[in-house]
Amino acid sequence: MSSHLCVSIVFLDPLPAFHGRGDSDGTEWPPSPLRLFQALLAASSARWRATQFREYAVPALRWLESQNPPHIFAPNIHTGVPMRIAVPNNDMDIPAAFWAKHVEPPDNKTPQRLKTMKTVRPTWLRERDAVHYLWELPDPLPEGIRGHIETLSAASRSVVALGWGIDLVAGSGRILFPEDVQRLPGERWRPTSDPAPGGLRVPRPGTLDAITDRHEAFLHRLDGDGFTPVPALAAFAVVGYRRADSPPTRRYAAFRLRHPVEDCSAVFASTRANYVAAMMRNATAMVAQEQGQDNHWIDRYVHGHREKDDSALPRFSYLPLPSIEHRGNANFALGAIRRVLVAELIDSGQSHLSWVRQMLPGQFLMDEKTRDRRALLTPLTGGDWVLRKYTDPSDIWATVTPVVLPGSDARARKRSGGRPGSSGWCGGKLAKAEKLFFKTLRHAGYSPDALAELEFRNVSFWPGGELALNFQRPNYLKNGHWSVYHVRLRWKQSIKGPLAIGAGRHCGLGIFAAMNT
Repeated sequence: MSSHLCVSIVFLDPLPAFHGRGDSDGTEWPPSPLRLFQALLAASSARWRATQFREYAVPALRWLESQNPPHIFAPNIHTGVPMRIAVPNNDMDIPAAFWAKHVEPPDNKTPQRLKTMKTVRPTWLRERDAVHYLWELPDPLPEGIRGHIETLSAASRSVVALGWGIDLVAGSGRILFPEDVQRLPGERWRPTSDPAPGGLRVPRPGTLDAITDRHEAFLHRLDGDGFTPVPALAAFAVVGYRRADSPPTRRYAAFRLRHPVEDCSAVFASTRANYVAAMMRNATAMVAQEQGQDNHWIDRYVHGHREKDDSALPRFSYLPLPSIEHRGNANFALGAIRRVLVAELIDSGQSHLSWVRQMLPGQFLMDEKTRDRRALLTPLTGGDWVLRKYTDPSDIWATVTPVVLPGSDARARKRSGGRPGSSGWCGGKLAKAEKLFFKTLRHAGYSPDALAELEFRNVSFWPGGELALNFQRPNYLKNGHWSVYHVRLRWKQSIKGPLAIGAGRHCGLGIFAAMNT
């Protein structure tokens, strides 16, 4: 049974509790794992001296810095009203440089004058709960690691502050099993490679040595004839964190489809989104081959060819965008496809979109059978109004091309006599279509817990949209008689696009647009 090392931090005064700031001077919440690592190091050096510190604390800290970033459970917060106060500027090194030369500093360099106006934005906890940091442990647990856990648990009980010196805390450490983790209160924050969330600093191999070297440099900054500046700590990583119920976002490159001869847009019916996606994929592969890209990368990343056990590997998705046009006073309607995106999976650790943006403009989309040129690709900027309907934050999204579910719900509908979205479908039990949709939702990188409402139907939610079954699909999405629906989603909080879900999400199907932006 898998278990976790849990280090818990309780703020002794939750009103306010925490003053730590992130790299961009914004509110850092939850407190970063690097901040906790530094606090454990300080507590270890105070608890154990010399030989004991080297024998007990150092091996445990080296083990901790080599672990994957922890999951964090943290209370909900409220950011206090900003205030401006005059504080010491932590610039004692400036007068100290003069003192090291046995001269008095100028009047404007004295400690009394070295103050600055600082904006203070305290973080208030809405609940009196601890912040819990969880590292997954191997199963079975080796004896050596068990010793590290005992050492770190003891060190956590000696932690006195986290953040500023006034942010006093009490700490503890223990092993938790899955049922214990499920009972932890607070919001769960997961590490992710999603680029959208604010990053938290985390330790990595070498962080302990870098902190030790920086401390030594600080102690000897006034040795010799002058002052030696202390370098900033650089041996750490920045990892994106997001709440478990917070949907992620995707990276993309956008293009406009121009007519290959005339000075106008190339136009394709929305029902032919799969056809446009196939031409886009082939154009990308052709450029990659001309540029001498690795054939394995082209096969996997560009064409998206997969084995049964590697469906989560990074790849490109090709997303044609039907135009969203003004009709009447305040109504919108779907039009033809005049734009297309190349997007990457949410958790793609490495991005190849810079290559896409550089190499694809000026390329032609060609019919696979006739080899006729059908469209010319030109860059599309983020200020484009239609593009923003697919990428700007919104809490309500509806399909412009239908979602293909990874299975059929026909038997469930026949048995119940109902339809997707009806309140009595399947006798009040979770409908088969919903189960299938939640499955593909997870495959796309989203959590069903982030949804507030879900609705299926065969008719488009957009005026001018086509019936779900009228859209072209590749043969592999037809052979299993998989169900196809238009879907409308309401998320618990706004998310950014592009949003594509379903078995055809890489080839032009299951694309959503925002309905309330």
